[in-house]
Amino acid sequence: MEPERRYALDALLDALGLSFDESVSVEPAVLDEVFGLLTLAHERDVELDQHGRPLPPADPPGPRVAELAAGLGLERRGYPGGERFLVALTHDVDLLGGGGLPTAARKLAGSVAYRSRRRLQESTTFAADALRRRDPDYPLEAMLAAEGARGSTCFFLTRQEAPQDGYPERYHPELAGALERTREAGVEVGLHASYQARERPGAIAEEARPLGEIQGLRHHYLRSDPERLAAELREAGLRYDSSIGWASRPGLRAGTPYPYRLWNAERREAGAWELPLALMDATLAEERYLGLGADEAYEVAIAALEPVAEYGGAVAILWHPPSHHPRLSKGYDRLYRRLLEWIDERGGRAASAAEVLDRWESRRA
Repeated sequence: MEPERRYALDALLDALGLSFDESVSVEPAVLDEVFGLLTLAHERDVELDQHGRPLPPADPPGPRVAELAAGLGLERRGYPGGERFLVALTHDVDLLGGGGLPTAARKLAGSVAYRSRRRLQESTTFAADALRRRDPDYPLEAMLAAEGARGSTCFFLTRQEAPQDGYPERYHPELAGALERTREAGVEVGLHASYQARERPGAIAEEARPLGEIQGLRHHYLRSDPERLAAELREAGLRYDSSIGWASRPGLRAGTPYPYRLWNAERREAGAWELPLALMDATLAEERYLGLGADEAYEVAIAALEPVAEYGGAVAILWHPPSHHPRLSKGYDRLYRRLLEWIDERGGRAASAAEVLDRWESRRA
């Protein structure tokens, strides 16, 4: 069996929690379809947005790999802990150091100049956070309170050269303290690769080094290069990526609700894990995307996670830290809690990205 079809067969059997078995009969056309989905072959000629990201198709693939795996007629092995599905709780730390009394004073002046009640509320919130020595850009305590004992993952920037990378003059002085607090709280730390990282060979290894021992990454703006991801993660010694998702809509970009191995085209072999990103707060909230209020967004979010629950999948969701702020998140902090309750009610388990992959791999052990 050629390596590409072997890779596809292994992905189908892994979806069922079964060890690789070349004797399992699968139509070559099915294997070719799976290979094309997982390597995003359908994106090679599509239009790109202003950030160089493929635009989602009018007819997304949905949980196609799960449907094909179910069609093999083999029994799917459950998770050892008894959970029905898994969701990695992840947070991209794009901003740090945005608070303080000077910032509160500027916002207060703006609220007076514009006679804005919203700006006044923001200024008083920033002042209260400053007096309590809390960073409104990274409300870690609120995030931990929402998640309880579940566990989660925070991805941090270590290089900021492009304007899209934010404010290095504020971020870097706060980074060491934020990392220390995060690790002390038992939250997994990963790399948030910079906006231009995909354009520099070796950038992932270089940017990961300051963070010490980590397992995974997510690209800023989800701006990865899927064809080079496996090689970049191999060079960096990382276990997983979680960048394969759409910014403009929820869903399963690679047609699978399951973690899968990235394809290393140069070596013609499977590489590190990809943990699919199925849902992001910014997709739901920002006007440039769906622009939904928290109540409307709940139904859209549940619709994105339903196939994951139905097929026993394991995916990531992304909630940026400011969306946990009890006064600045426009209700998205409460939406996050509602999603965690839904996951619990449906028999799922929410955890860090590393724990989700541990539990995913344990099915085959």
